Amino acid sequence: MFHCILVAFKFSKAGLLALELGNRLAREQDAALHIFHALDYNLGRLEKDAPDIEELKALIRKRLDEEVAPQVGDLSRADLICHPDDPAMGICKAAMDLGVDLLILGAHHTHTKISLGRLDYIAMTVLEKAPCPVMMVPCR
Repeated sequence: MFHCILVAFKFSKAGLLALELGNRLAREQDAALHIFHALDYNLGRLEKDAPDIEELKALIRKRLDEEVAPQVGDLSRADLICHPDDPAMGICKAAMDLGVDLLILGAHHTHTKISLGRLDYIAMTVLEKAPCPVMMVPCR
């Protein structure tokens, strides 16, 4: 059913749950898995191949390998996309550019503490602009 899945990833409990689900769906459906992580959009003022951006990308990849891969299994079938961007618009642009047919987001709240400020902006923007179905994964 799904051939190309994009997980909007943030190093958080919700992000890890979204990635875990995306990884499982990609394996079950033999789909490509793309992981998008937005770097601080202020870095966009730098040249695209600036050492600072390349250094940050390397740190993100290292952190993904160290913290995430052991939790979700082999990520050799996945690719990581990270660059400076507004998170919501970067997610939608990546989904469009990659031709994904499912976009997965983590919901950054728990049953005891709801933080709608940031969730509303990202979730609502993605839901409004996404070129494909969007799955929200709540924190357990």
